[in-house]
Amino acid sequence: MKPEPTNPDAVSFLRGSQSKRLPDDEATAETLPLPVLAEFSDQQPQRYVIKQDDNGRYLTSRETPEIKVRLQRDLSVTAAAARKAPEGTIFLDGTAQDEPFLDHERQVFNLDHHEGVIRRFTLSACEQAMVLVLRGLDLRERPWTILANQPDLDTVLAIWVLLNSVNLGDEQPEIRRASIPLIRVEGLIDSQGLEFLEFSGMGETDLKETLARLDALREVELSASDEGNEDTLLESLMAQLGIVDRMVYPIDFFDTMPGVEELALEELSPDRIVVVCRCDCGIYEAEPVLKRLYGKRLGIVVLQKGPGAYTVRQVDSFLPANLKEAYRTLNLVDPAVKNSRSSNCWGGSGEIGGSPRGSGTQLEPGDIAAACQLAYRRPSLKQCATSAGLAFLLSSLSMVVGWVIAAVSSATPSWPGVMGQRELALFGGAAVAVTCLLLLTLKASRRPGLFGIRLPAGWDWLWLSPLAVVGALLGGAWMPGVGGSPNLLQLAKLVPLLLLLPVVAEITFRGVAQGVLMARYRAQRTGGPWFVSWPALLSAVFFALWTVPLYLALPATTASPSSSLVVAIFGGLLLGLALGICRERAESLVAPLTLHYLGAGAFLLARSLL
Repeated sequence: MKPEPTNPDAVSFLRGSQSKRLPDDEATAETLPLPVLAEFSDQQPQRYVIKQDDNGRYLTSRETPEIKVRLQRDLSVTAAAARKAPEGTIFLDGTAQDEPFLDHERQVFNLDHHEGVIRRFTLSACEQAMVLVLRGLDLRERPWTILANQPDLDTVLAIWVLLNSVNLGDEQPEIRRASIPLIRVEGLIDSQGLEFLEFSGMGETDLKETLARLDALREVELSASDEGNEDTLLESLMAQLGIVDRMVYPIDFFDTMPGVEELALEELSPDRIVVVCRCDCGIYEAEPVLKRLYGKRLGIVVLQKGPGAYTVRQVDSFLPANLKEAYRTLNLVDPAVKNSRSSNCWGGSGEIGGSPRGSGTQLEPGDIAAACQLAYRRPSLKQCATSAGLAFLLSSLSMVVGWVIAAVSSATPSWPGVMGQRELALFGGAAVAVTCLLLLTLKASRRPGLFGIRLPAGWDWLWLSPLAVVGALLGGAWMPGVGGSPNLLQLAKLVPLLLLLPVVAEITFRGVAQGVLMARYRAQRTGGPWFVSWPALLSAVFFALWTVPLYLALPATTASPSSSLVVAIFGGLLLGLALGICRERAESLVAPLTLHYLGAGAFLLARSLL
């Protein structure tokens, strides 16, 4: 609580203009004394917006989109919890029940003059915020969350300082000089009361004008307090911040700055970001504004020029890759792109490029930012483990459902022993149905390339044919057991199963499992260097593991009847690896399915000759 003023004249002057409730900024201006009103302008832009995320509503500024202000009446955090708060947290004016502290290592601050201090000897929260900014605190270096519980004037001004820190440095001395009197006088009132206003060192005229401005701000505070509505706290705060803007900034201050609206943002690394934005200027004009907002963290800018039309520019030339990697990922996830060899695709140089020229992109801003993050950022160990576990579970789901249905319908009591054609058909049909349902659940229609739902790109994947044939001959190909030397009549009866089982394998392991993995791991690209990616390797391992029950249920599925289970597992791993690499380079399930059929054909030919 603020101490009650003891000077009757000062009280009268401070509250002299509070005879009228203030519903909006214009009404606020009308109640101000003429010297103050002359400084205001309705031409200044509305810089503050209220948004919502998974944690609730918050206020931010268009110029500081990475700072979120959360305001909740009676919010109180214990000292222990405050010290362990997430990095980038700033507590204001009593929210944390602890003494003021600055944890620079974790970037957690408590700006307060309540707990553990002598109040009359301690700067107020808004003055502490100003000192931090003047001492060089750069809030553009990371995302921040500001927590407050009472929108009194001290808190409001502290929030304004933090949201406007980029304009309070040495480059804008006039803004700093215009705002410091408000901060200093409010700090004195909040800590000492009105009897110490002379300590501000201001002349009588300047002091009265500053008090009148604070009075206008306090009127909005009192109106919000009278309503007592939790939902209007952020609206009240936004109104007060707008009033401070009118008091501090010249009329034409923002005229020379293009309006830039952030649409999406993702981290490329702990100290670099990609920003998708909209602006009424070109990308080179927007770049200085974005650098001013995000500082050295700006790595890639994606500028929306119109519906589906974007320009991409890599600002930081020292990133671990260039835009070629981003184009590859964007072409993989964009439904508007048939494949990366199409003329209608993302492309350009390593420094600047754009979206498909013919149709434009069908990706949302958040999808574009996420694709750039995938191209540049190495996933954490936890993310890798989570992605691998999810891929295995989803692929296993299809297999388990298929095996259970086949087992229930099996006439063989010793199942899984030998599966008949009926049970095998039920297994395949159930597995395909579940896998297709999973593809729909994973929104494959929005990211067809990620799950291989497109035509093949290029032909270099054909070089993997010999490897696929060897793996199939060793027992890796999924096909019904034929036994002995099959004749044409036997093969004709098996044609439906010969066509179905490879489809089960490819949709399950190269479609669902490898698609999930490619959303987190780096993979090969058409015409690019050859290597074994984690998605190809892990999907091959899953495929080999599920080859085991199929081998046991279908004896004589290798070229040699004397082949062992170990050989069959190795064959499954070899075939799965070849098909996984093929799927990545072709960007399509059609290519690995073709090689799977090729391997199955080689297997049948070898069996007929033995």
